[in-house]
Amino acid sequence: MGSEELIKQIRRKRLIFTVTTGRSGTAYLAAVFGYVRGANSYHEPAPEYVAVLRQAQGHPEVARRFLLEEKLPAIARDAAGIYVETSHLACKGFLEPLLELGVVPDLVIHRRPMRDVAVSLYTMGTIPGRSSKALRFYLSPADPGVIPLADWETLHDYQLCYWYCLEIERRARKYKKMFEGRGGRIVATTLAGLKTAPGLRRTLTALDLSLKFPAWLTLLRFLRNSRFKVNESKVTKKNVTLPEHLSELEHDVLGRVDGDELEKWLPDIRPQGTGDCA
Repeated sequence: MGSEELIKQIRRKRLIFTVTTGRSGTAYLAAVFGYVRGANSYHEPAPEYVAVLRQAQGHPEVARRFLLEEKLPAIARDAAGIYVETSHLACKGFLEPLLELGVVPDLVIHRRPMRDVAVSLYTMGTIPGRSSKALRFYLSPADPGVIPLADWETLHDYQLCYWYCLEIERRARKYKKMFEGRGGRIVATTLAGLKTAPGLRRTLTALDLSLKFPAWLTLLRFLRNSRFKVNESKVTKKNVTLPEHLSELEHDVLGRVDGDELEKWLPDIRPQGTGDCA
C-alpha cells in the first residue's frame, strides 16, 4: 500500500493519543477507553515507539518512517473505527510528524502531580539522562528540543526526574494549542477524575464518545473496576531514601531551566509542599 492510500485509510478512523509522563495510570486509562462504543483501546501495543524513540530525538524523519512503515499500517488493520492508544511515548517525537502527514488525532492530556511522578521515577531508579531504562523510554536533558537545563550533569537524580515532568507539562500545553488549532479534540484527565462516573462522563462528552450499549451496564462495570492504583514497578527499589527538602531541589531546577521557555509555557509552576519530605 502506498503512503497516500495509507493516509486516506487512517483519516477514515478517529485516532486518540495520550500526552502524559508515564507512571500516571496509563494502563487504567486504556481500560477506561475500552468501555467506549466503537473503540479499540490499547496501552502499549506493537509496533512500539521505543524501537526508534532514541534515534527519533532530533531526527523527525526517523519518526515519520516508523509511522508510515509500522505504526500507521498496524492502526489501519485495526477493525475499530476509533483507535485509542495510551502509551506515554507518542508525545516524545511522534506527534508533530503525524500532523505533517495530515493526520490530526484527538489528545488526552493525562496528568498526575509532578512530584508524585518524580518520586515514582526516582524510587524506580529511572533517572532521565542517566539510567539505561530512562534513556530508552524517557526524554533526556541532552535531547534536542527540550527545555534547556543548565549544568544538568551535576544535579541530583531527583532533580532530573522533576525536570522531566516539567518537560512533559510543557509539551502538554504546546500540543493542546497546536492540535486544537488543527481541529483536534483535547481533554485533560487525571487518574482520580477518571475513577468517578461524572469524571468519565465529562471526558466522553469532551471527546464526543459514548459508552458501549447498554450504557447502564457498561457504567456499572466501570465503577466495579475503578479501584485502580498506579502499579508499583517490579524494579522499585525498596531501600531508596528520598532526599530531604524536595521543594528546594525543585526550586533549583526552576532556576536553571531556560527562563523564556518557563515564562512562555509554565509561568504558573511552583514547587509543591513546604520543602521537607514527609
